[in-house]
Amino acid sequence: MKQLSMRIGLGVALCGLLASPATAALITYNFTGDVDHVHSQLTSSFSTSSSPTAMTGFVTLNTADTNTLDTKVGNYTVTNFKVTIGGYTATMGTSGLVEIKDGTPGLDRVTGTINSPNGANVNFLAPRLFDVQLRGPANTFTGDTLPTTAPSISAFTNFNRWRLVFGPGDGKVVRGTLTSLTAVPLPAAVVLFGAGLVALAGLGAGSWRQRKTNIIA
Repeated sequence: MKQLSMRIGLGVALCGLLASPATAALITYNFTGDVDHVHSQLTSSFSTSSSPTAMTGFVTLNTADTNTLDTKVGNYTVTNFKVTIGGYTATMGTSGLVEIKDGTPGLDRVTGTINSPNGANVNFLAPRLFDVQLRGPANTFTGDTLPTTAPSISAFTNFNRWRLVFGPGDGKVVRGTLTSLTAVPLPAAVVLFGAGLVALAGLGAGSWRQRKTNIIA
């Protein structure tokens, strides 16, 4: 019985470890968008007049809220990022942050920023910033927690914009609107927590078989 208790305790500990924020608190969102503006100095790599203007990408976030002082504003660290606009690709830069604000009417919003994304220079201009701003009515969010099911893009009726900024200042941009936002099924936290439960079940089954063998013997 003592051995059984020790195994169950080990399984519970494993389950808790796998589900801890440090190892399991990740969620990925996929997004798509269109392109409606290209600065004249960037037209060698981007266009608004042909099919390669489609934008796709993903962002992976740590679900631990780093803003513990405000229950209406959540700040979440970006751990991975990629965006493809036509034939151009930029990936995770020096840092990234997504803010969710459950605000007053008309001020519910999502703001995402990737600093110094990795990508090729265009006309000697390096990518400096990728950001997204979405604003919707007050019922878009009911708190500052990252949603495991992404809200519909159509909910952000007040403002919808993404942009990739090149060089100093904010004028040399490729920009457009998001057309979809989806959370990847089975976030890492769910998968790892499930693995902990399986491990716990396996430990219990092994102990049950051992006790049955001892009884028969």
